[in-house]
Amino acid sequence: MNIIRAVENQAEISTLLSKARIQDIEDKQNVNGNQISQFQPVAEDESSDSYCGCTPQRSTRTVPDPPSNLSVAVRNGKTATISWSPPTHGSYSSFKLRLTELSKTANSGPKILKDVSSPYTIENLTPGATYQIYAFTIFESKESVAYTTRNFTTKPNTPGKFIVWFRNETTLLVLWQPPYPPAIYTHYKASIHPPDALESELFVEKEGEPPGPAQAAFKSLVPGRAYNISVQTMSEDEVSAPTTAQYRTVPLRVSNVSIDKDSITSHSFTVRWQGPNGECEFDKYQLTLNNTTKKFPPIALPKSAPLMWEFKDHLEPGRTYTLLVKSVSGKVTSWPMTAEVTLKPLPVINLKAHNDKAGNLYINWDANPDSYQEDYIISYHEVDSSTADSNTVRRNTTSLLLDGLLLPGRNYSVSIQSVSKKAESNESHIFVLTRPSAPIIEDLKPIPEGLNISWKSDVNSRQDKFEVRWIRNDTGETFDKTTYASQIVLQGLYPGAGYIVKVFAISHNLLSEPHEHFQPVLPKPPTNLTIEKSTTNSIILLWQPPTDSLVSEYAVKYRTDTDRTWAKLPAITYPDAEISDMTPGELYTIQVNTVSYGLESNEPQQLNHTVRPNPVSNIAPLVDSNNVTLEWPRPEGRIERYVVSWKEMSEDWSDSQNIRNVTQNQNDGNPVRTLVGNLMPGVAYTFNIRAISYDLESDDTTFDTRT
Repeated sequence: MNIIRAVENQAEISTLLSKARIQDIEDKQNVNGNQISQFQPVAEDESSDSYCGCTPQRSTRTVPDPPSNLSVAVRNGKTATISWSPPTHGSYSSFKLRLTELSKTANSGPKILKDVSSPYTIENLTPGATYQIYAFTIFESKESVAYTTRNFTTKPNTPGKFIVWFRNETTLLVLWQPPYPPAIYTHYKASIHPPDALESELFVEKEGEPPGPAQAAFKSLVPGRAYNISVQTMSEDEVSAPTTAQYRTVPLRVSNVSIDKDSITSHSFTVRWQGPNGECEFDKYQLTLNNTTKKFPPIALPKSAPLMWEFKDHLEPGRTYTLLVKSVSGKVTSWPMTAEVTLKPLPVINLKAHNDKAGNLYINWDANPDSYQEDYIISYHEVDSSTADSNTVRRNTTSLLLDGLLLPGRNYSVSIQSVSKKAESNESHIFVLTRPSAPIIEDLKPIPEGLNISWKSDVNSRQDKFEVRWIRNDTGETFDKTTYASQIVLQGLYPGAGYIVKVFAISHNLLSEPHEHFQPVLPKPPTNLTIEKSTTNSIILLWQPPTDSLVSEYAVKYRTDTDRTWAKLPAITYPDAEISDMTPGELYTIQVNTVSYGLESNEPQQLNHTVRPNPVSNIAPLVDSNNVTLEWPRPEGRIERYVVSWKEMSEDWSDSQNIRNVTQNQNDGNPVRTLVGNLMPGVAYTFNIRAISYDLESDDTTFDTRT
């Protein structure tokens, strides 16, 4: 290969070129902005590789050598400065540049730049485009056949604004807009510093035309750490100016947030927590308190502060608050750890017990107006017993009827607590005495000038003693007496008087409702009971009223010895009575008694009286020579037997021994018949018949007849 160093004559150059073939040497295997390719005529001998030396015959003008040391300084996406050096041999008068865009955009036609000098700045380039620059030497209107060339790429446009689209403790996902105008680029380069990610440089291909937003995710980062993220566009080896921003990962959240239960009062509480578990960068803690009615400004505590805080300002008793505790890195907060606390309500006020008009026992109270509460816990227990009755109830009202809850006759301690959720206020106490249950009078027996009373008590009631009160009905006099027994005998009461008797149970000097009963005292009996007058079927009774006794009426009753059922006369207010329509032949038992308020004395006056039986009548004799048969109807009333006697008419009764007893069943209503025999024929006889009952004889019935 022979290189032409100097040519004196243009014609000689032409001759040489005609004999030689021009070899265009171009390195196309690695074309870039830093590769310089030179092109020059080379004369190659067909028979030999030796240099062909030509000895010119005369001086000739030659084609200038190309420029040397061609370089390109890319200033930005639209401007590049071209620098070169003059040829190392020969002369030159000026230079020419030819710019060809390899990216094939709309303005990709070649551009010729004449009479330029180094350095030369080319403007209005397409950002990110790749260009090929050719440099030629000009000498006396002759352009170098060879040229110097170099490829370069302008800086692409900077990406648009980007944001963190998603973040957590170890990941940052950034999203950005493409450059505007897009110009030319092929990739994005996203970088993160410190380079903690698994891949701290990510190359993202451009997608779409025009391109849309792009994204990149950095993973395995340190929680809470601040990272500088930059995004650049790339075209060949050129990168744009970066779009940068600083973002932080989410710090790890705190742990073990708890409310100190012993610290909870009506106006304050203390919270404790522990820092994040694991590697994490953060600056401070943030405590946020709120409830349904109020939100408090956050409280910031430095990382080095004690891991506790007491809330004590502007809190409302009984309210429930939600507490959020976060770790904070810069302005990025962790996920919150929450706790809920309900402050103790304030105790109730104006607690008191009272009985309504019906005697029911109530307790009433008022809620504290400076506190919030949902309901109330009422607890009670018996004071004086080792096996005390106790219980707890819950109500949402400020009044409670105790009668159905507390046992009668007890001394109770009752406490009230306001309740908000599970938070309970301090107790408010009151002592309550319950009335014992009323005793039940089981037996009230009148006795002479007194009353015998016994009663029983409710098994669930307790009482210390009893009070018996009695009131005389006609005078209103009142008397009372206490006893520890469940029985009492009242003496010295006025006979016949009515008394209202009340029995009270007493517990802690509190009287029960009374159980009352009206009971008269036995009146004194009448005296001197006599029969003033009697007839065949009636009697008149007389008696004396008692002294020093009340009597409202008299009771007169009677019965026969045959029929033991008492018959009673209507009430009698005077000391006499008539009993009529008495049965002949009957033995009567008659009682007369004093009555006061329906109660008879215990000593009635009594007498017996037998009514004479009716005589026999309507005797029908049946006569023959030696016998007489007597027949008569049964008289009304009771008759035990008949006595039949007879004699001859000429005899005296004292001389006659002819007597016969005739009996008949009391229930037999047939006529009575008897035969008198052994009489003398043709003799006149006198017959006498008497009816007898309880040894009392009726009048005689006498008649004469002859055999």
